[in-house]
Order: sequence, then structure tokens, then C-alpha cells
Amino acid sequence: MYKKDLDQMIQSGHLPHSLLLYGESYATTTYAHFIADKLAPKESRLTLYYDEYDFRQAKTYLSQASLFGDTNLLYLKTDKKIPKKELDVLVETCQKQPKSFFIFEFCGEDRTAKDMSRSFSKKKGADFVRFFKPTPAQGVEILAKQARKINLEIDHFALTHLLELEQEDLLLAQSELPKLALLNKKITVQDIDQHVAGMGIVDLDRFLSKFLQKEMLNEEISLLLEHEGVEEIAILTQIESYITTLALFRIYITAHGTYDVVEILGYPLPAHLAKTRAAQSTKLSLAQYSRLLRHLSDAHLTLKTATNLDKESFLIATLIKLQTFL
Repeated sequence: MYKKDLDQMIQSGHLPHSLLLYGESYATTTYAHFIADKLAPKESRLTLYYDEYDFRQAKTYLSQASLFGDTNLLYLKTDKKIPKKELDVLVETCQKQPKSFFIFEFCGEDRTAKDMSRSFSKKKGADFVRFFKPTPAQGVEILAKQARKINLEIDHFALTHLLELEQEDLLLAQSELPKLALLNKKITVQDIDQHVAGMGIVDLDRFLSKFLQKEMLNEEISLLLEHEGVEEIAILTQIESYITTLALFRIYITAHGTYDVVEILGYPLPAHLAKTRAAQSTKLSLAQYSRLLRHLSDAHLTLKTATNLDKESFLIATLIKLQTFL
């Protein structure tokens, strides 16, 4: 099914009971959230992100009779392949339960999604949609609409620069808009250069998730370093910012037993990103955060001040050292 077919389904109100969304990340996330909101309120859904997925839990949830006639909505987002047998059971369960729905937002490779799409047949009340990357002009227009929604004054040239900085990753570019809005002024290209450090050539969340699980990241690191215009210090700055955010979540959760994104960061995050940050933050101790941030700070200083330094080798050594603290 194509995007236009999905738009028609949404307009008619006749949505499949199981739906696989994959391809361009901004579209998959936007449509997944929009459809989920149409089907069921957030408090009555089962939402599972990445490693939270548990087949038994998902099956049990979809199989149960809905309370008071409400909808049972399973919203799964992951970049890992789900076994065909498990997907078949979840799809068939939704087919049998008229009040059960399954939205699967897959953010891994398209070829993996294509294999899994075989479980989402129309005969089982299911379907799948692959989203393709919009043109740069379309991407700028999407960002402009989002900017208008939050009363952010930013011109076409600045939006184009932001999208280019994030390597045309709409999801990353959009996430910067609320931060820029805090400046309370018309945003220029110079403001973006000063306040946004682009790392769009890799998915930062996925990169850091793998990093925190002590997985080797040779391919991602090579991609970063081979990209023209991306400097080692910008990469360290992004990692340091991410780790600092997790540390703030960890401290707040330790003190309050829950998290409030606005109180922690001073600005809101999309619900799925907030939940991911909170889950990741509790996997490390405060002592580990201290060691990580101290090492990052020292590495940052070395990159800025050392002469005759092989920065690429130094960055790789820094990342390897950081993983020993996990």
C-alpha cells in the first residue's frame, strides 16, 4: 500500500487491524502516532519500544477482552526483526479480536521490513506501508508547518540550512525546532550554526543505544568520520550532550520515582523519545555517569588544545575507553 492509499483509509475511518509502517523515519513516526491517537487514548494502549518487546506480553494483551468496550492497541517500535511466527500470531489475534489493533513502526533496514511485511496480508485484516524520503523542498515545507504550529519565526533559508545540517533527516531536524523556539527571536542561519550540532548521518538514538549496550560501532563511526564537514569535536559534543541528558533523567527519577521532561530539560520531547531516555537512564549508576562525563570533558579539552593530534584515532580510542566504564 502507498501513502496515498493510507491517507484514504484514514479519511474513511476503515483502518486495518494490523499495520506495518517502515521507510522514512519522520513519516513512520508521524503516521504511527496519528493513527494510534485515532484508535485509542494513550492511557489504554500497550506501548513497547525496542528492547521492551516481549512476545508473550504482546499476545496476552491483544487476546484479552477489552474492558468496557474499549480498544486494545499494541504500539510497537523497534529496529530489530521480529520472528515470523510471532508476527503471524499477533496479526491473527487482532483478526479474531474486533477490538484489538496492532501498529508496528519498524525503523530498521527496508529489506528486513520487506521480509516481515509478508505477515501483514489483507486476508488477515492487515496491511503495510513503505514511506519514501521527501524531496528537500517538501522537507522544508514540512518543517515550516511545524514551526508555525509552535509560533517559531524562521525563514526558508534557515530551515533549508537546518535540514542540510541534519543530512535531510526530518525527524532530527524537527526535534531541534522546540529548542530554537526557546531563543524567543527570529531564527537565522547563524543561530542554527551556533545552537545545532548536526549528526544526521546516523540515528543518534540508535547509535547511543548500541553504544550503551557495549556493541561495536565500527560501521557507524566510519560513516561519521568519512562524511565531509563533520568534525570529531562535534561528534563528542553530541555524545556528551546525550549522556548529560540521561544523567539528568537518572537524577530526577532517583529523587522523584518518575520523570517530568519539561522540569528536567526545560522543553518537551516527543513521548516516545522521553520514554526511551528515561528507560536508558536507569541502566547506569550515578558513579558511571560521573566517569563517562569526566572522560568526555577531558577528551573535549584535548581535541581543542592538542597539536599534531590524529583526531580520528583519538576519537576512536576515546569511544573504546568510554565503553569500559559501562
